[in-house]
Amino acid sequence: MFNKFVALTLTILCVAGVSRAQLPCSADKHYQRLLQKYPQLADYEDQFEAQIQKRIGARTTSVPVDTNTYDIPLVVHVIHDYGTENISDDILYDAASYWADIYMLRNADTVDVIPPFLPYIGNPKIRLHLATKDPNGHPTKGIDRVQSYLTMNADDEAKYNQWDPSKYVNIWFINTFGAAETGAAAYALLPSSAAYEPYYDGVISLASYANYAKVIPHELGHVLNLQHPWGNTNEPAVACGDDHVDDTPPTMGHNPVGCSPAALYDVTCAIGYTKTYTSSDGTLDSVVNYPDTVNAQNIMDYTYCQRMFTKGQAVRMRTALTGPTAGRNNLYTPANLAATGALAPMPDLPPIADFILNKASGGGSIYDNRSYFLTFNNLASFNFMNASWNDTISSVAWTFSNGATTPTSAATGVVSNKFSVPGWVSVSLTANSNAGSNTLTNNHAVYAADTASIGGNGYFQNFTAAADIANWPMFNYYNNQFKWDFYTGAGLGDNTCIRYRSFDTSQRITGIAIGDHDDFFTPAFNLAGLSGNLFVDFFTSGAYTTAGIGPYDPNVTDSLVLEASTSGGARWTKIASIYGSDLANNGDYGVEFAPTNAGQWVARSVSIPAAYRTNNTFFRFQYWPGNEGNNLYLDKFSISSDPAGVKELLTSDNSFNIYPNPATNGCFLVFKTGISGIVNYSIKDLTGKVVYQEQKSFAPNTTEQQSIPRSLTPAAGMYFVTVTVEGNSMTQKMVIY
Repeated sequence: MFNKFVALTLTILCVAGVSRAQLPCSADKHYQRLLQKYPQLADYEDQFEAQIQKRIGARTTSVPVDTNTYDIPLVVHVIHDYGTENISDDILYDAASYWADIYMLRNADTVDVIPPFLPYIGNPKIRLHLATKDPNGHPTKGIDRVQSYLTMNADDEAKYNQWDPSKYVNIWFINTFGAAETGAAAYALLPSSAAYEPYYDGVISLASYANYAKVIPHELGHVLNLQHPWGNTNEPAVACGDDHVDDTPPTMGHNPVGCSPAALYDVTCAIGYTKTYTSSDGTLDSVVNYPDTVNAQNIMDYTYCQRMFTKGQAVRMRTALTGPTAGRNNLYTPANLAATGALAPMPDLPPIADFILNKASGGGSIYDNRSYFLTFNNLASFNFMNASWNDTISSVAWTFSNGATTPTSAATGVVSNKFSVPGWVSVSLTANSNAGSNTLTNNHAVYAADTASIGGNGYFQNFTAAADIANWPMFNYYNNQFKWDFYTGAGLGDNTCIRYRSFDTSQRITGIAIGDHDDFFTPAFNLAGLSGNLFVDFFTSGAYTTAGIGPYDPNVTDSLVLEASTSGGARWTKIASIYGSDLANNGDYGVEFAPTNAGQWVARSVSIPAAYRTNNTFFRFQYWPGNEGNNLYLDKFSISSDPAGVKELLTSDNSFNIYPNPATNGCFLVFKTGISGIVNYSIKDLTGKVVYQEQKSFAPNTTEQQSIPRSLTPAAGMYFVTVTVEGNSMTQKMVIY
């Protein structure tokens, strides 16, 4: 065995691009978080390791080597939002071929392995195949695509459409990891971890690393029970560690450094490294003097100089593959290979038609990243882009409704269109290839809004029937459970309203709400020439939920944004936002929330800036659901010179009103003044003690509103508010939570 080496000229070994590299893998961090969630996993891991070592047995020259070659089906899921992460089929085919070469020791760069480790280069003899049958037995090319906002904030919850992990090895590609995996290129679950969370079993990686630096082969090593060479209990370059594989000497590991001499001939943890083996009868078999140099070119290290698996790692992977943990031993069975079509030739399948909306163009305005709403005669155009896949597209055929400027097109790229008929626009795209055709039709692709303005001050919408809001378009951009809808199970004063369904019914395995957003739009209002006070008024009733996910975090919650546009939807400006406990005014509900009484509603008033008082002003309600949201209900939209709550008073026989009531963060007192304009009001607690009183003068015969801050009633409970106008007194109860 080699013990000492002379440093060789390494110029031929160096690789460019290390500056691009992130830490390749966060599998260890993920494992530690899983260990906190399931402390019993540590015992299970120890038992599993003991079983692995027993099945491997003593590594002596007399032990016969398993010469079988194992075939494994793969499926690749591209989780995308039509950005650079939506990598092409051809890139994935090339990448899958590259991964397969490494697992059959066909990667030519093993010639660069330094002399101490040439005798230890291992061949896993595992053939990787993209599946040709999906879980339902339908033909596939082993690639699945899902549009999701989670591609920009991805963790386990972005692992959509997992195929049975005992039948397929799942690989997901995304754009950006969430905060928990910041800085990582990829991660995967070890078999013992996958046994605890099988619904997350597989590899998840940045799409930019699909065919770079052996990141996916590294992660597949974890799927087959390889640890990092320093073990899985610390970070690289921290302390000497071991991975339970004899021919990978102990190491501290390396952060991305490339093929530097310091990494390749690192002896920090390996000097004098030997292993003693005994025969089955307990007698000494051999003493192996392994290299004193660490195996920095190992695919499981972080150097970005990876070239090889060792023979011991190959044995460990094959041992995990042939064991029952996480169903690994089903992957290569003849029955499963037939069911997944792993050994069948890649089928020639028709394309899958798909298109997206790009940013609008023209008109000199600033647009949303994707434009779905514009007035029908807007200076700007909608831009539709072909995104068909699953085969080489030979031609396409577009058709558009609503008097499109281009009603049909054969453009394989982008088609720009305007529409002369307002309303929902239907778009159909047929994609053709040598293998056939496929058509996608979307009858609600975009909305061409009518420019005919409706009444301004005094307008009122009670959301009584769905037909009343046919020209209030709602967009569920990601076609999921988090969305706006017309609701008939609750309302303020009736049983109808608008609901945003934010309550998560997914069990948070996939598809959490954070990063999603949805819009609904009003018609155009004529607000030209209106001066003085002018408000968008509405009422909301909301809650949050912490059921099963720990204490409420006010930083991770829902928000409602109100925006205005005077350019027919080409440009939007935020005029108000409501979030946190203010939006979730009814606190924590462990079940799906729906209001049952008027006291659960809050009046909202948003002042309309002068710049948005035109003859063609639109409003947009944009909802951003969070991880702890429950449903939000919105009712009684109006345009008024009075704040919400005041209008209700003006049409009642009461001399004053309190809203919201009950309240958590203070409330408002609304009253009519008399001839003198002098008003007295007081607040008493249940004992009759006066906690606040005041006399004020207002303009005679007007309606006024006064704030009652929570500081005036710091203790939760019931209070009595008395208002006296022209010698007439009236008292109402006020409840403070």
